[in-house]
Amino acid sequence: MPYLLIEHLEEISDWLLLEYRHVAEWWGDRLVFTNVPEEDRKRLAELGSVLKDSVVDFPFDRSEMIVLDPQAEEELRPEEIGDRTLIVVGGILGDAVPRGRTKKFITSRMKGVRVRNIGRPQYSIDGAAIVAKLIAEGAGVSDIDYEENPTIKLDEFSEITFHYAVPRVNGELLLTPGLLELQRRELGYCDEDGYEDPSGD
Repeated sequence: MPYLLIEHLEEISDWLLLEYRHVAEWWGDRLVFTNVPEEDRKRLAELGSVLKDSVVDFPFDRSEMIVLDPQAEEELRPEEIGDRTLIVVGGILGDAVPRGRTKKFITSRMKGVRVRNIGRPQYSIDGAAIVAKLIAEGAGVSDIDYEENPTIKLDEFSEITFHYAVPRVNGELLLTPGLLELQRRELGYCDEDGYEDPSGD
C-alpha cells in the first residue's frame, strides 16, 4: 500500500480536523502530514506522521511521487501505484468554485513528479483520500461512485448542501463523520453537548 502525504495548507479548524480524522481512518499508519508548523504538530501527530517541511522542499524520490491535482490531464491508474508510491493531496478546504490552489501551491513547484486527476468532480480532502485509496486497491476512476453536491436534511424543516462530491462505497454516502453534527451546532440547532431544543428556541 502506498503512502498518502497531505500538504497542510490551512489553519486548523473543527471542520478540517474532522476531514483529517476521516483520512486517518482510511489510511492508518500510511498517512503523513507535511508543511506542519510547530503549533499544529501535536494535534496532527495524533492522526499520522508529521513533517515540518513542505513536500515541495523535501528530498523525496520524485519518480515515486504522484500529485493529485484536479487540473491534471491524466487520470490516476491502479497500475502506476506501488508500495513505495507517495500520493500527495493538498490539505485545502475547497471552494464552491475551484481556484486552482493545488496547482499554485504544489504542482507548479514540483518538477519531475507525475500529476494526476481522480475524475471530473471536486472532492473534499477526505473524499480525495478515499478515492485515492480505492484506486490504490485496484478500482478505476470510472468504477467509483459518488454524489455531487449532496443535499442532506438537518431536521424536519432544514437542509444543507455540500458543494463538492462525496464518494459512495457499497451504496453508502461517505460523508465526513461528525460534519452534520458540527453544522447543526454552528447553525444553532444544538448546543456543544449535542442537545437539541425541541421547541426550536
